Amino acid sequence: MLVVTTETLLAFLLVLARVGGLLVLAPLPGARLFPPMTKVALAVLLSVALLPLASFAPPPWLGVWTVVIWMVREAGFGLAVGVALQFVTEMMGLAAQLLGFQAGYSYINTVDPTSQVDATILNVLLTLFGGLLLFAFDLHMHLIRALALSLERIPVGGFRPSPEAALQLARVGSAVLEAAVRLAFPVVGLLLLLDLALALLSYVNGRMQLLTLSFPIKMVVTMAVLFTVVASAPRLFQQVAERALGAVHGLIAR
Repeated sequence: MLVVTTETLLAFLLVLARVGGLLVLAPLPGARLFPPMTKVALAVLLSVALLPLASFAPPPWLGVWTVVIWMVREAGFGLAVGVALQFVTEMMGLAAQLLGFQAGYSYINTVDPTSQVDATILNVLLTLFGGLLLFAFDLHMHLIRALALSLERIPVGGFRPSPEAALQLARVGSAVLEAAVRLAFPVVGLLLLLDLALALLSYVNGRMQLLTLSFPIKMVVTMAVLFTVVASAPRLFQQVAERALGAVHGLIAR
């Protein structure tokens, strides 16, 4: 006969708060299309699977507000891990935003299947590519391992945020911006040279209708150059992912 004690139930709720905080911000492709109960069921299943790894030693007297504070701390840990993963997946979308306006793709919007909002075609394309890289590098599995390790090293209810952890997350954000600029800069630089060439040709011969040709030329050049530049995206994605995982392990080993 299975006996569920008050201590076990409280430990499960704290583990559920930690896992639920992660799933709230986890950038799973197409997650907004799932029914809300799907995430709840996934959080409960993960919590049940990770519960045997949790260490919990409640004091003899335990008040309601103490439990609430512990759950907020655990949810904060999960949210911090979710923010680190969100930073990684935003790299491709940020690169698309940097070069989309210069290439002329910002004038054409479509519905992003991952967020259900209007976005440019280039942004949707690179965001979906970033979601594929997330699964290609097994980041979802690394995060589950990080959760399991956190339950072994940090007792549930014992997590306390530190300024060093916030600084590491901020550094992950700066690494994402750097990687996005490195990915978009070759295309943006070439488009700038193309604009200068078209402006010079227009100055030499004012009868040439280059304005009507500039948009299709820039779009074709962008896709041609992006086809070669995107080959370095997995390497940049891996570097940023390693920084993000380092920040997550910094939260655990504080």
